[in-house]
Amino acid sequence: MRILDLLVLLPCLLMAELSFNLTTHPTPLFSHDVTRKPTPLLIAKLLATTESSEQERQSLKGVHLRAVTIEEEPYVMVNRLGGKAKFTGFVIDIITALAAELDFTFDLYLVPDGTYGSLNANKSWGGLIGEVMRKHADVAVAPVTISSAREQVVDFTNPFMDLGAGLLIRKPEPKGTSLFAFLLPFNSRVWFSILGALIGTAILLYITSRIRYKCNVGDPNYDNDVKFNMKNSLWLTYWSIVRKGGEPAPRSLPSRILAGAWWFFTLIVISTYTANLTAFLTVKRLVTPIKSIDDLSSQTNIRYSATYGTFLYDFFKGQVGTGSIYERMWYNMKMENHKHVSKFPNSSKQGLEWVRQGGYVLIEETPFLEYAVRTDDNCDLMLLGKPFLFKGYGFATRRLSWLKKPLSVGILKLQETGKMDELRNRWWPKDGCPLDGEAADVNTASALGIDIFLGVFYVLGGAALLAVLVTVVQIIYVKLCKSKPQPEENDKKKEVHFAPVKNSMLRRQTTELNLH
Repeated sequence: MRILDLLVLLPCLLMAELSFNLTTHPTPLFSHDVTRKPTPLLIAKLLATTESSEQERQSLKGVHLRAVTIEEEPYVMVNRLGGKAKFTGFVIDIITALAAELDFTFDLYLVPDGTYGSLNANKSWGGLIGEVMRKHADVAVAPVTISSAREQVVDFTNPFMDLGAGLLIRKPEPKGTSLFAFLLPFNSRVWFSILGALIGTAILLYITSRIRYKCNVGDPNYDNDVKFNMKNSLWLTYWSIVRKGGEPAPRSLPSRILAGAWWFFTLIVISTYTANLTAFLTVKRLVTPIKSIDDLSSQTNIRYSATYGTFLYDFFKGQVGTGSIYERMWYNMKMENHKHVSKFPNSSKQGLEWVRQGGYVLIEETPFLEYAVRTDDNCDLMLLGKPFLFKGYGFATRRLSWLKKPLSVGILKLQETGKMDELRNRWWPKDGCPLDGEAADVNTASALGIDIFLGVFYVLGGAALLAVLVTVVQIIYVKLCKSKPQPEENDKKKEVHFAPVKNSMLRRQTTELNLH
C-alpha cells in the first residue's frame, strides 16, 4: 500500500512544486536555454523511496513461493511414505540450492493433468504453463523447454540446462557372424591381390632357377636351382605365408633375394591380418535400420512419436503446412497404431516402455534419453543419430513477474560457481550402459562361439577329404592304369640299383690298398 499511496500523492506534489517554481523562478514562454534544472528535493526523495521499494521487491528474502512441478526422472521423483510425498531429483536440488542462496521458502505440488503444457483446442493452456497463467502457482519448477509459443504467455528464467532432441530405440540384436569370419579382416580385393602375389612370386622363382640351371650359372655342388620346379616353388611361397618351414630352401643369390622380399611381404600381411582378426572376432557390431532423423521419416515399418503435451509434441504439430520432413513425421505419428492403445505416450516413462517392447522410436529431449540409456538395467536401449532442435530448460513464472530476475541471477551464480555441474553429475552417471549400444569394455564382450570357427573347420575338413581323394586316385592309377614293368626293364633297374654298391666297394678296396 505504500507505493500506491505515493502514486496517488505524486501528481499533487508535482503541481505544488510547479506552482512554487513559477512563482519564485519565472521563465519566458519561448526560451532557448535548454539547461536541465536539478530535480527538486521533495520529488527526489519520493523517487528514491519508490526505487528503494522496488529493489526490496527484487529480493526473495523471506518470501514463500508456491511451486508446481511434474514427476519425471531424474528431474523430479516422488517417494510417497506414510501419505507424505518427498521430492528428490536434479530440479529439486536446484530449487533447494536457490532457496539457500536467496533465503526464501517454497512448497511443491504436482501438476494435476501430468503434462508440461500445450495450447488446447479451446485456446487455453494446460499443464505447468496453465497452472502458472491461472495463478495457481508462482513458478513452475520443472524441466520446461523454452519455446516461442510459451514465451508469449509466461516468462522464463535463464536456462539451467542446454539440450537437443534425440531418438531412442531398443538395441537390435548383433549381426550374425559370417560362416567364413576369418576372411573378414581383408576384403575380397586384398585377398585376390595376395593370391596373385603368391602365384607370381612362385612363377618368377621357377623361371629364374630354370634359366640359371640351363645356362650352368653358379656352383652346381652348392646351388639347388634344379630342385625349384613349379611344384616346389609354389610350396615355398605357401609355407612362407603360413609361417612354417619347409624344403627346399633357396641357396642361390637371386633365389634368396626373391625369397627375402617375399618373407618381408608375408610378415606385414600376417601381422595386419592378426590384428584385424582379433577385433572382428571379439566385437559384435550392431546394425541399426535407422541412423538419422531422415532415415526415420522415410520409413513406415517402425513407429515413432513424441510424448503428449511436451514441447516436441507442439513443435511437430505446428509444422503442418511447412512442407518439411517434420510435417511428414507428424502425419506418420498420427497414423493408426495396431500395437499401442494411444498414438502418443502420456509420459516419458510410458514412452520408455513402448521402446522396450520393440518396433518403436521415442523422440525426446537428450538429457532424459541419456539418463534412460545409462541407467537401463539390461542395457537394451541406445541413441540414434545426432541431436537436433537445440533448446534450453528454464523455470516458468507469470508474465512480467518480478520473480524472474532474482531466480535468473541465482541460476547464473550456480553455473558460475560450478554448483550446477556438480548437481548434474550427481544424477547423470558417467559410467553405465554405452549410449551407442556398443560394448564398453572387454568385460561386456561375449565369449567366442563355435559359429565363428565353423569356416576354419570346413576348410580343414575339405582339405582332408581332398587328400584322401588324391590318395585314392593315385592308388587306382598305379594299380589299374599303369602297366606292369617288363622283365628286361626290371633287370636294368636292378643293375642301376646295384651299381652304386659296386662302386662303393671298389672305392673301399682302393682305400685299403693305399693304406697298406
